[in-house]
Amino acid sequence: MQTIERLSYCEGTYLFWVENHTGQNSKGYQTLSRVSNHYQPSPCHKGWESLDETARDVFRAWCAKESISCEYDSIRYLLSDTYNAEDSCVAYFLDAYGNDTLETTGLINYDRSDFVNLDMCYTRDLIEFYNRNEVEILAWVDLACEAYEYTTRLQLLEGETIETPDDFAACLVNAGMTYLARDILSTVQS
Repeated sequence: MQTIERLSYCEGTYLFWVENHTGQNSKGYQTLSRVSNHYQPSPCHKGWESLDETARDVFRAWCAKESISCEYDSIRYLLSDTYNAEDSCVAYFLDAYGNDTLETTGLINYDRSDFVNLDMCYTRDLIEFYNRNEVEILAWVDLACEAYEYTTRLQLLEGETIETPDDFAACLVNAGMTYLARDILSTVQS
């Protein structure tokens, strides 16, 4: 049985019920009031970032008990300070995987596969995605080229079957989005 420091328990419980009570007559509000009377948190309580690991575990335990997902363990939260959510490529992955946790995310499959096989398998969809997001796609392709030490985008696409400009666009989307997914996975795993 784990020993929990009282202050950590109170901090984790307090934050959970501040964020999740459903009104003054709810069990959560009553718990919040009881904890507030004993703990008397300062008005400048800083939230999740200020909690120690034990208090975070208490928060997560409350989430599990109340069948609420812990937003602080979500991919979206873990990436919030690292990636620009306004970037349409990043937004795609946040929409698809943002509510996942590290333990449950489908992004883990990107260590063995690519964007075309996991997320967008139709050439028509890839071309539309490219046409809507060309600037962001090319930026991620250029980052992939830099990371893999290629001097041109064509080197990155070596080995791909490219017969038309649409094939080229589809391959660029696959390369850029696969690189981004692997970069996101690497970030959340570290």
